[in-house]
Amino acid sequence: MEDIRTRLINATFDEIYTHGYHATSLANILKSANTKKGSMYHYFSSKKELVLAMITEKLELRIETRWKKLSNTDLNIIDFLIDTLSNNPTIDLQRGCPLGNLLQESLGDDEDFADILTKILQRWKNIFIDILHKAAQNGEIKDSVDIEKSALFLIASIEGALLIAKKSKDRKDYEDCMEQLTLYLSFIKK
Repeated sequence: MEDIRTRLINATFDEIYTHGYHATSLANILKSANTKKGSMYHYFSSKKELVLAMITEKLELRIETRWKKLSNTDLNIIDFLIDTLSNNPTIDLQRGCPLGNLLQESLGDDEDFADILTKILQRWKNIFIDILHKAAQNGEIKDSVDIEKSALFLIASIEGALLIAKKSKDRKDYEDCMEQLTLYLSFIKK
């Protein structure tokens, strides 16, 4: 059985992911976590502190888990990236991307959120930069490829595809975007 702190973090993730930061009430988080306000205050001084902890513990881990495996690939990196983008049946197109949702909702509102979300986004970009550098060193991509711009383009394409599919409620929109992103990767591949 999960401890109270873990239940609070998990409930916060689910509530924020489903409803957004501003629409989520502390009462709903506590109800979902099956705990009382006093128990929450034992671990966190406010809803904001709880959400910041959730972002650090859950969203950062999601990025690491989803994309870090690419860093462990030494050969055929672009093919592995294409396969990873093409085969993602667990994408939640109803709720979109938790990081993207928070970036859209909260980035400009609060410096603490802006800092932590920007750091996670930069970490994601750095993962892509690292794997594209490795692909370049392996001679897998064209010399003309701007690695930093390509890393940013990958993230923007993924986030945009999720946003469009969330809005349209049509998985085909996401798949079409990933198909085009795959064509870009095929184009930069040697």
